[in-house]
Amino acid sequence: MSPTPSGARTLRGALTSALGVWEGSYRHLAPDGTTLERLASRQETRLEGDNWFERIIYRRTGAPDEVVDFRARFVGEHEVVFDDANFEGRSRLVSDRHLLFPYRWKQEPDVELVELITFATDDYRTRLWQRFSGGVLDRLTVIEERRISQESPAVWH
Repeated sequence: MSPTPSGARTLRGALTSALGVWEGSYRHLAPDGTTLERLASRQETRLEGDNWFERIIYRRTGAPDEVVDFRARFVGEHEVVFDDANFEGRSRLVSDRHLLFPYRWKQEPDVELVELITFATDDYRTRLWQRFSGGVLDRLTVIEERRISQESPAVWH
């Protein structure tokens, strides 16, 4: 596989190459591999200067869509920082194709999440979440997404 996203050598380059609309699915698993939940998703990302905007729409069958918005800011070319009243984390580019993202929800101080993002191609990626509660793995989430090239992310602030 070629290094992707195309031309990414910095975190800013990798995330700029991944801007747009992505649709896919989430599969939440127990540590033993048992499926806990499957759902469809849509992620919209955009960049304005040093400000990163990310919206994730979770689509559960028989339930209204759940929309979660994230904001972050770039610190140079190699770090993006998420920090608001509810959420904090930092992303790091591990290789041309991999980002590592440890984070936590502030209202759940016992819970830590680690996300690995793999860009298999410019328009296909996977994400793996490891969720730890009280220092013990309590859930894995496998996410598979494809870029929807003909769509643009919504503009919100």
